[in-house]
Amino acid sequence: MDTLSVVNQKGGVGKTTTTVCLATALSRLGYSVLVVDLDPQMNGTKWMLGRELEDDEASVLDAIVTAGDNGESSSSDWPLARLTEPSDLGFDFVPAHADLANVEGEIGEKPSRPYLLRERLQEVEEKHGFKYLREVGAHNASEEPYDMCLIDCPPSLGLLVVQALTASDGLIVPVSVDGMSMQGLSQLVNTTREVRKYLNDTVEIVGLLPNNLDYRAGLVNEGLEALRKNYEDLVLDTEVPWRSKIIETSTYGTTLYEHAPSSDAVQIYENLAREVVSKISVPEAEDARP
Repeated sequence: MDTLSVVNQKGGVGKTTTTVCLATALSRLGYSVLVVDLDPQMNGTKWMLGRELEDDEASVLDAIVTAGDNGESSSSDWPLARLTEPSDLGFDFVPAHADLANVEGEIGEKPSRPYLLRERLQEVEEKHGFKYLREVGAHNASEEPYDMCLIDCPPSLGLLVVQALTASDGLIVPVSVDGMSMQGLSQLVNTTREVRKYLNDTVEIVGLLPNNLDYRAGLVNEGLEALRKNYEDLVLDTEVPWRSKIIETSTYGTTLYEHAPSSDAVQIYENLAREVVSKISVPEAEDARP
């Protein structure tokens, strides 16, 4: 299972939209995908679940705070597999909860605190199978091992994002091409470098994704040129233009395939999926959906 975090400390650049639309495209191309919503805003969860979690419902936070306690399964333990739910969008997901905003206090002084999400994802990868899923109560999880996991990150560079980077093989960074967004990229690059040095020496930036582009604006074209000049091969070939149909999918809790199958956005996200797969060397999927 290849784990990719969709990350940018700047809000409003399309992280959740990228995560869900990319996961949908990967699923349509035949890949088995798990999405982990790690954002206290829960936008991805609302999209995939159709509602917010109730206060007494378990979320990814429960998996994080109970990781590494005793290594034994119990009713108080919350492996990620126990939390997975099927979405109508074609992939499984782990929901978020608003209490993720308090994760610093929840995990306290656990010695392995940067590695808690990583431990949980390794459990999913190593123990995936019907017997394990029954043991942890994941009745509706995918019948196949996951090819990819996408983590929807909050707009920050705090502990949650460090958890995600420590657990990830690579990063996809949606970016607007305005000056302020690009100025923040250097901070993200530095954070990634620190994580590589101290916590996860294999994580790398898979690509910067130019997103929500309105080509009618001259500054957008100038910014796109500057982005490609400054970051060269780190910038993905795929560009996502602004499309009202893309925005509408999250509002209606659906997919482009259902809401706007004739939109060019369908092909754009499938191109993105193929480009991401080619960069991380995932084997070609055997059975694409019609």
